[in-house]
Amino acid sequence: MSHTILVIDDDPAIVHLLKENLEIEGYNVLEGFDGQMALHLARERRPNLIIMDVNMPVTNGLKALEFLRGAQETSAIPILFLSGESSANVFPALENAPRVAHLKKPIDLEHLNSMVRDFLQKYPVH
Repeated sequence: MSHTILVIDDDPAIVHLLKENLEIEGYNVLEGFDGQMALHLARERRPNLIIMDVNMPVTNGLKALEFLRGAQETSAIPILFLSGESSANVFPALENAPRVAHLKKPIDLEHLNSMVRDFLQKYPVH
């Protein structure tokens, strides 16, 4: 069974890059471009993992995290955040959040793939 990964970023080029990379790795990939799409697709499709940008229009990644964790059907989905911001600015709020990690942009695809494998193994979603 192949895992499904939801990729959310307001930059279509990043979404395309990650989708291509993850499909080569054997995953099913869902795409979205803002936090509202993340919430909708997470509820509808129940992905095994969400890879999401922090700074997005409509609903940013941190606000989307609050909503995802607040809903029973999406509360256990692990999330990898992407951001060009320095960790000190964005991630203190995430430090103790369960099933959450972050990667700094520009994205190192090998490191991303390793984190994806690790998260899917460590945090299975049923």
